[in-house]
Amino acid sequence: MRRRDEAAFRAFVEERQTMLRRRAYLLTGSWADGDELVQEALARVYVAWPRIAEGAQTAYTRRTMMNLYLNDQRKRRREVLTDEAPEPLPSHPSGADHDRELAMTLTDLLKGLPEKQRAVLVLRFWEDLTVPQIAECTGVAEGTIKSQISRALAALRDRLAEPPLSGAGAVT
Repeated sequence: MRRRDEAAFRAFVEERQTMLRRRAYLLTGSWADGDELVQEALARVYVAWPRIAEGAQTAYTRRTMMNLYLNDQRKRRREVLTDEAPEPLPSHPSGADHDRELAMTLTDLLKGLPEKQRAVLVLRFWEDLTVPQIAECTGVAEGTIKSQISRALAALRDRLAEPPLSGAGAVT
């Protein structure tokens, strides 16, 4: 890669690393898995950097992350899962307990969704992309994107409407 391209890539990563890491966390539900996703995506973007059109770097990186995430989820379906304690969220220096509880609730709700529904919700509501932009990013028809968003939101509403367990089944 030419020096100018390398400098542009470094500037791109420095400017967007926090956003990329947060997006990856929302997709994977784990900071460690999210960091791996960002690292793998940036390695692929680095190789393709000279071929990426000016102004399309963010969209290219987003698409690369989505493809890697969805491919990884397909692989994991074949793996045997074990019961593990969830990884705690890192503490936020200015975050109150309420903010942490809300973040934990939203993260748990996202984790409970199928990976494609989680991906479209992150793209729609975190990235603030339109349905056509999500369709272009994922390579899926707009109608499918709309139905995935609708089903995901319905699932979230259902889960939020569930009363907390009490009595013998309650977790305290």
